[in-house]
Amino acid sequence: MARAFVIRPFDKKKDSTGKELDFERVHNELIGPALEATHLSGSTTGEIVEAGNIREDMFSLILEADLVICDITVHNANVFYELGIRHALRKRRTVLIKGEPAADSTPFDVLTDRYLSYDTDNPAAAREKLIDMIEATFRSDRETDSPIFRMLPTLVEADSSSEQVVPLDFREEVDRARGAKSKGWLRLLAQEVRGRRFQWIGLELVAAAQWELKDYKGGRESLEAIRAIHGDNIHANLALANIYERLHRDMKKPELLKASDQAIERVLASQDVTSTDRVEALALKGRNQKTQWRLAFEDLQSVGERRQAAMNQALREAYRAAFYQDLNHFWSGLAALQMGTIFLDLSEGGDDLWKSTFDDAQADIYRQELTKDAATLRLLVPASVEAGLHRLSPADPERVWAEISKVDVLFLTEPSEPRVIQRYKDVIPKDNDFAWDAAKGQLQLFAALGMKADLVRRVIVAIDGQHKEQEPADKSVQVVLFAGHRVYTPGRGEARFPTQQEGRAKSLIRAALSELGQDYHLLGLASAAPGSDILFHEVCTERGIPSTLCLPMPAADYARLEFKDLDEWRSRFLALLREKKEILELSDREGLPKWLHGAGMNPWERGNSWVLQMALVSGAKKITLVALWDGKAEGDAPGGTAHMVQLARNAGRVDIKRIDAKELLK
Repeated sequence: MARAFVIRPFDKKKDSTGKELDFERVHNELIGPALEATHLSGSTTGEIVEAGNIREDMFSLILEADLVICDITVHNANVFYELGIRHALRKRRTVLIKGEPAADSTPFDVLTDRYLSYDTDNPAAAREKLIDMIEATFRSDRETDSPIFRMLPTLVEADSSSEQVVPLDFREEVDRARGAKSKGWLRLLAQEVRGRRFQWIGLELVAAAQWELKDYKGGRESLEAIRAIHGDNIHANLALANIYERLHRDMKKPELLKASDQAIERVLASQDVTSTDRVEALALKGRNQKTQWRLAFEDLQSVGERRQAAMNQALREAYRAAFYQDLNHFWSGLAALQMGTIFLDLSEGGDDLWKSTFDDAQADIYRQELTKDAATLRLLVPASVEAGLHRLSPADPERVWAEISKVDVLFLTEPSEPRVIQRYKDVIPKDNDFAWDAAKGQLQLFAALGMKADLVRRVIVAIDGQHKEQEPADKSVQVVLFAGHRVYTPGRGEARFPTQQEGRAKSLIRAALSELGQDYHLLGLASAAPGSDILFHEVCTERGIPSTLCLPMPAADYARLEFKDLDEWRSRFLALLREKKEILELSDREGLPKWLHGAGMNPWERGNSWVLQMALVSGAKKITLVALWDGKAEGDAPGGTAHMVQLARNAGRVDIKRIDAKELLK
């Protein structure tokens, strides 16, 4: 969701002739409804300060806003001061509106700017025009609407993301989700961060974690949300270039690789691209060419056939172009060395076949160039990697790639195979499957072309033991979500689950589960509220169905808030914990994290959304919600069974099996 900021006079103000104008009415009848219709969050400084005051938050809001609406009807000093700040900081998406009739003329500095006129006596009449103008502004490719940037075209626009402060507890929650390898948790965060002031940089953080967990579809959604508003965002485009290339590998759809190329070209065409980002884009362009190259031989059966199909003169230049622009960019240098080594080996493997791809004596010249380049890169690349290691602190997440690059160079240059194998074991993190997947793919390329195949096999055997893939199930997996009414306690409204009906409720849950799973391995996901939830986990234990306790907060806080004086149910909850069932905790504190305060939700609703997202990204062939539910659209507290049923319906991919809770009232 894009955010807007409104610059306008407050309350009633008079123009130069003394005519009184009601700007609260203008906001309520024109600006506010237009923002709502275009799904923009945000408002005015009135949310943070009284009219006339200026605080640091105001400057941040003006900078961060994806769109600013500014009312220039009267000569109000604060309005034009804030408009000047916006025009100086941001190139685009500042919409001017002006009420008519009003005696105050448009100041000279914005006299030539386009603005929307509205009737001060009937501001609502211009609502559709303002909606159209907002939508057109987001669609526009116009370079700038700021008179400052028009007059000073080389001026660099302020980077709002560099000024935004991402709450520490949000960063920590992303890190916990990454550490738990929970794609569903990250999908939840990607939804929740939208509309927050730090949403765009927050989505970048989530997408980086999704990339690491190989949730490429989730990462694409996060980054495309940024690009929908900021199509030229360099960080988002570089990340999408990677994600679309990976999706292409998985799905073998040419349009996905084309989407990756297009993201790269957006970066290269940007006037604001830094030299570092330009080199990164050039390296990714080479990577895409390499991906296309591998497609030509990856399905061929013999080494000889693959080597013949792999001869490609143009690809040798792809990474060199990036590395020689910036010798600190070690991974493009490593890639250039790897490709040079491959082509040099191909040139020596079959003389007649190699020469047949050239004209006359060009083959010998090309081989000499390869030999010279390889020798140069063998000197430069190790130094570049070492320099990278010196620059990167031990805590920097990018350091692992420099460590792996150092070993990749060793693979090409070190004659001692045991040393190479040990170094790979030393640097590949045991908890980072993505890093090993990337390194393994390059090693397999060497083996496929008949280069150091035995060493590749030995390295893979050694490291695969530390990164065991989950054994495929004999049957497809069906995730069973469960939601049901709590056991009745006095003062909670109508009785939907009378205490004396516990046995009946358990029988109904048991019968519902018996009807599932004939052709599937069942996996249960549910919270642990007193009543139906705990009965579900107990039935799962009886039937040997793995089930996960999904708690919206730490177990101790959950037990204190949920069970209160229900001592027997608390004991059963603690027994489930002692059974060592898998336990997941969404938050590390009671209630909502601080970064979500003011979001209009509660921890129980958040817990429902979290459980559903985990099911949706589980890879299960089938997802079923079993709900012990009375069928009423609203419960007696937020985050109950009705809420989970509605979430499942909205998801569109969940079968819903209802156990009629009215059976407990008979």
